[in-house]
Amino acid sequence: MSNYTQTTDFAVKDTYATGVAAKLIKGSEFEAEFNAISVAVATKADILNPTFSADVTVTGTLTAGTIEGGLY
Repeated sequence: MSNYTQTTDFAVKDTYATGVAAKLIKGSEFEAEFNAISVAVATKADILNPTFSADVTVTGTLTAGTIEGGLY
């Protein structure tokens, strides 16, 4: 997901010793990660039926599929 930006560094939290308060994952941190992932996923095109609202540029070779509508 190229639009997802991690907000909590879980790897750093994992380096803390057991019992250190900073090692705990807070609900707000979990919620922030979940929300960021949800937004990133929701803004991706449906792979089986993508919809485009602007010009589309294709590089390379189209090897399969059907292109319909609005072609000039």
